[in-house]
Amino acid sequence: MLCAVPLFRALRQRFPSAKITLIASPVNYEVVKDNPFVDEILNFDKVKFLKSPSNFFKFVRSVKVGFDIAIVPVTVSISTTSNLLAYISKARIRIGPASLNGKENPTAFLFNYQVDLDWRDEEEKHQTKRNLDIVKPFGIDAEDLSYVIPYFDEDREFAKNFLSKAKDFKFLIGYHPGAGKVKNRWDAGNFAELALKLADEFNALTLITAGPMDDEPVEKMRKQIDGKIDYLILKNEKISRIVAVIDSVDLFITNDTGIMHVAGATKTPVISLFGPTNTYQWSPLNENKFFIWSKTGDINDIKVDEVYKLAVEILSRKGARD
Repeated sequence: MLCAVPLFRALRQRFPSAKITLIASPVNYEVVKDNPFVDEILNFDKVKFLKSPSNFFKFVRSVKVGFDIAIVPVTVSISTTSNLLAYISKARIRIGPASLNGKENPTAFLFNYQVDLDWRDEEEKHQTKRNLDIVKPFGIDAEDLSYVIPYFDEDREFAKNFLSKAKDFKFLIGYHPGAGKVKNRWDAGNFAELALKLADEFNALTLITAGPMDDEPVEKMRKQIDGKIDYLILKNEKISRIVAVIDSVDLFITNDTGIMHVAGATKTPVISLFGPTNTYQWSPLNENKFFIWSKTGDINDIKVDEVYKLAVEILSRKGARD
């Protein structure tokens, strides 16, 4: 969803007075609910609809409100549900995929403007650019491929209080040792070793971020650093607070996972670690964003010293905290 933000920006720039409505799943809703380029977000909650079909019909009525244009961007897979929602909207102009990488879209007939999307010869084309390809035939594009997650005074205050201990240290370094996909996890022991070395080298306070599926790697990392260095754990917080906290650290080191993209929306330097995923497609594009991609496709073939050297280079340029 964050990789679609440049598409929202391009639409806003092309249609500055339009009302732009986004249909999003509950997880993505939290990421984009305050997006500056979108006026309204409809929360498409399949679980809620299965429990109560009446809620689904209420949702359908909210979609059928006279849209002029419906757009279904596609980069990874074709969604029949999304295509149906575009058709249900009764928009006069419905733009969607005719095919994806040579595979025909069986529901392409639901669109009156169909776009063939094929990146088989452009393996390194970033996902943000792929999202924009659905509207390029209509003269809509964007030079700014950055994405943003707004946060507010309450979030700043939370970050300030949560990180109050950082005033006693020269640097604050964040780590995200978890990932939803096991193949995307650099071993938590490596994170622990790296945190110990950087804390010693830079007099740094360690921050560990965690989501609902990260208990195992976080616990492994915590056990190896407990009693050796000072650390904080930020777990299961709302997105805007996470953004405010990460925006306050000096360096953030993360696996290839959702938090990587969240960190990518901040001004903080980020080192992203990649294993099997194509980093040229998925790595954050904002300023001061770096990546290390395993040459073998196995993320655990990335050496601790390799990450350490890059971290030292970044932190040495930054200078100590105020």
